Amino acid sequence: MISSKSIIERANDVIGTYRTRNPFRLAKAMEIELVIKELGALKGFYKVIYGVPFIFLNSSLDKKTSAVVLAHEIGHHLLHKEFATFGFEETSLFSPASRREYEANLFAAELLIADSAVDEAVENGYTVSQSAAKLGMSEELANLKISAYKFKNSSLQ
Repeated sequence: MISSKSIIERANDVIGTYRTRNPFRLAKAMEIELVIKELGALKGFYKVIYGVPFIFLNSSLDKKTSAVVLAHEIGHHLLHKEFATFGFEETSLFSPASRREYEANLFAAELLIADSAVDEAVENGYTVSQSAAKLGMSEELANLKISAYKFKNSSLQ
């Protein structure tokens, strides 16, 4: 189990190193092979094949959902690579069924949503639904980011 603090730090290290929050640019810079194809009901998955990291994305996803799924799978690449040779259990993106899925979701939230984007929502007391709408993200992702934001700010005091 990886601590939330470590996941947040890892995401911010990646942002600093590669100077982008764009998961498509990150995948390319990190030399992860991106394969976009029809995957049925599956949104995406991460797998290492003969030592080469691959992320498969469903071609039916819209651009915003593709970015979230890709950020999530990059989280698996950075946090759970040792499991990727055998494959991951198939779960939905925000399934509470797996700690590894939660960790990848937290990584994606931290990667995709800048603290500055959360400032206004927190300062104005927006609900998670209002924050998600303002951020253009799902409620689940917004909730993870807001929690991480509050955690970071409380640990700084």
